[in-house]
Amino acid sequence: MTMQDRAYAAAIFIILGICCIGAYVAVSGFTNANPNGLQIGLNSATQTPTAGVTIEIPTETAAPPTNTPLPPTKTPIGFQPTLPPEATRGPTLDFIPTIATPEFTATPEATATPVGCGAAFCPRLGPPDPRAPTGNPCPDNYIWGFVFDTSGKGIGGMKITLRELNGAADKVTSKAPPDPEGRFDFPAASGTWSVQLVDRQEDPLSPPMQIQARVPWGGSGNCPTRVDFIQQ
Repeated sequence: MTMQDRAYAAAIFIILGICCIGAYVAVSGFTNANPNGLQIGLNSATQTPTAGVTIEIPTETAAPPTNTPLPPTKTPIGFQPTLPPEATRGPTLDFIPTIATPEFTATPEATATPVGCGAAFCPRLGPPDPRAPTGNPCPDNYIWGFVFDTSGKGIGGMKITLRELNGAADKVTSKAPPDPEGRFDFPAASGTWSVQLVDRQEDPLSPPMQIQARVPWGGSGNCPTRVDFIQQ
């Protein structure tokens, strides 16, 4: 080996020594500044400190969500649902029909409705009426009522015969103003009476109707002691 070759070898050896010393110094400085060594993590999980380089590989893969939301349904602009026809729609709770109860006001016109009996006048029971005798709408100590023409107007001056089944008999005449026009009344203490409208010759103008005296009114319906004669 020549002297020149020896010089080159010595220079290379010196350079390698310097590199090794520099590397040692660099590694020593790094480890002194980072005593736990260099750690490289692939996730945010807690890692056990080890010397040197540590690589953690996750062992579990997160499962995809099981409930996949449906895409929202959009209603076209201007869309309006078609309602079924009113005739086919069932009743709803917000609609409750109210049926008004008519108040009864007894007048001759209100009670004068033809009933048909094959005679000029037809008898029928009538409702309570404040125009009854003594002001009681339905007295039981009178046999009373009205005589009406075809328009429902009371007729005064008409004759009514009353015959009790045990033989007693009497007759009365329907009233004119200032009394309630067309009203007749007969005080009857007891008994069953046959009541009939007759003309001046006492020929029948209506079929007879039997009325029981002293029968109290039950609070609804017609008076049991009232009979009206309706012209046909």
